[in-house]
Amino acid sequence: MNRMMHTLVVCVATLLSATVLMGRSGGAPVPSAGVPTDMGGRDCAACHRPAAANSDSSGRLSLLLDAMTYRPGVKQTIRVRLEHPEARRWGFQLTARPTSDTTRMAGSFTPTASVAVSCDPTGTAPCGGSREFATHNVESTRNGTTGSVTWDVEWTPPANEVGEITLFVAGNAADGTGSNANDRIYTTTVKLAAEGACNLARRPTLRNLANAGSFSTTLAPNAFASVFGSDFEVAGRSRAAGTGDFVNGAFPMQLACVAVEIGGRRAPISYVQSDQINFQVPTITQTGPLPVFIILNPGRPNELRSDQGTVTIAQYSPGWFTFSNRSIAARTADGRVIADPAVIPGGVAARRGDVITLYGTGFGFTEPVFQAGEIPSGEARLRDPITISVGGTMLAAGDILYAGLAPGLISGVYQFNIRIPMSATPGNVAIVATMGGVSTQTAGGLVPVQ
Repeated sequence: MNRMMHTLVVCVATLLSATVLMGRSGGAPVPSAGVPTDMGGRDCAACHRPAAANSDSSGRLSLLLDAMTYRPGVKQTIRVRLEHPEARRWGFQLTARPTSDTTRMAGSFTPTASVAVSCDPTGTAPCGGSREFATHNVESTRNGTTGSVTWDVEWTPPANEVGEITLFVAGNAADGTGSNANDRIYTTTVKLAAEGACNLARRPTLRNLANAGSFSTTLAPNAFASVFGSDFEVAGRSRAAGTGDFVNGAFPMQLACVAVEIGGRRAPISYVQSDQINFQVPTITQTGPLPVFIILNPGRPNELRSDQGTVTIAQYSPGWFTFSNRSIAARTADGRVIADPAVIPGGVAARRGDVITLYGTGFGFTEPVFQAGEIPSGEARLRDPITISVGGTMLAAGDILYAGLAPGLISGVYQFNIRIPMSATPGNVAIVATMGGVSTQTAGGLVPVQ
């Protein structure tokens, strides 16, 4: 067994009396495993004394697993081990969540003679898809046992790959006096990577590709785009990339057992469903027609490839992101959404003289150059010249305050900070950006101005 030792969690948070707190021998109340999205990451230190979680270095809580991975649908055992030289009674709580969305449960626990399973908000297993917590029962608090205890928890991961899964665990090394005044609390997380079990069985059909903003069928290097077709994923199932899917801080080249290949190069993927994949065109210098394939179960014996498609790559393919193809995705300097309230509730109009921010894709390379899938942390301005007109008025260079990548977002998303001319006519005003003779779309390329 590959024993990866991790300092574990302590947990029994409740507003009941001290005697009842220690009397929680039937399992810790949920949620108390320290999940950030569960009641603000509640753990047990607020109710158990004398100090904050993980402040007593004489104890240790560990998770022992055969490997730091999971196989979808294949049950495995997670061993929870809690140690402390002065403890006389013991408790724990464990839950599993997709790293990309910790509000959801990942898999299910099996009740055993020493492990109970509680549902959130109430009830016991089976939990019917609601969040689950494995915890001690009356017998497994091992009242009077000294030194250390272990619990073996049976966990069945989700039937389908959901990316990285985080185990949140909590444990209470208590002194056994019936009071919470001398308990030791520990918290930690453990991350498990997915392995194997890519078993998509239907051959994908590729229909067409399009710029994710303008829906032009001509794409540019690093542009954010969508591919449409069928059988990309099991019907009714979808997956969005989260931080647990990132590789070296960048978006993954395969997601949910799906890959996109353009001109022989893999494309970063942000979202997959049965008839659509959102991806970023690789950072390539070739232009003209290039072959495209959708690949399921990539690199495995059961790999399935679509028929070859073709996409035209140009130096520029500028397009605005829009709200329902009715107005450009934009915001005010103080962060309010600019849109017709009938389109986006709470939307406001821009004012003449205001600086606003617009978003789009397909505007070519920047300085510095970021590779597809990377996330810029600061400014990266457009390498090549751009002109922007508002309501037919060409903006002066000084009224284009910034034109480049949007910091903190995937490198296919561009941001433009511009000043609305005082001469703009109130109403829905067309904004057109042009690079190398190629302009943004007409449909939806509007911003409400007052």
